[in-house]
Amino acid sequence: MSGGSVMTGMTGMVALGLVAFTSATAGCQTYRIEYHRRPAFYKSAAVGKLEDRVTLEDGTVLVYTTRGAEQATGNGVSGTRFQIREELDDGTVILRAMLPQHVLANTMTCLRNQEYELIWDQLLSKQTKHSYELQDQDYDQFAAFFTANRLELGATLTRMMLGLSRGESYMENMGGGVILYRFHPRIAPQFEFKTVKVVAEGGGLKLLIIE
Repeated sequence: MSGGSVMTGMTGMVALGLVAFTSATAGCQTYRIEYHRRPAFYKSAAVGKLEDRVTLEDGTVLVYTTRGAEQATGNGVSGTRFQIREELDDGTVILRAMLPQHVLANTMTCLRNQEYELIWDQLLSKQTKHSYELQDQDYDQFAAFFTANRLELGATLTRMMLGLSRGESYMENMGGGVILYRFHPRIAPQFEFKTVKVVAEGGGLKLLIIE
């Protein structure tokens, strides 16, 4: 099933805004260093290792530090902890998404753990499930697609999130509650899947499509 699209499916990387211009002693070469913070769940959700220091083609050096557990209110009460993934004592897993990156991070974690039923039950939009029904398909076909394309999908989501701070990917409001993530044209050819759409639904956000 590789090579198709999956009917799955405001802020990205948090930048500190600190930029340092450093002159090297040899030849007085000047280069740019940018410092960024990323939520702790990026590392736990990513398929593969996330580098803490990246050098771009223009010589810019990106240095990443990891932020602690997310403290989002969600209900307007300051200090209330918002967990995008909660695992109860009985083994039940509850997924939540109030921001687009929460949807991507939860999907990445489920891909890593091969929890396709969790994606189907809690992350996938009603619109997407209806599209499966119109094609006389159900969870079995959905799970088969994710199984066959697990590594490619994980690579797309990981780079999509990290690329926001590097100008390698972009997030756009498409209207109608739909948020689009897409790669920069110079990055897109490296990936089999190139866009991700998230949609507002039921007071939160759901995965609409990856293609």
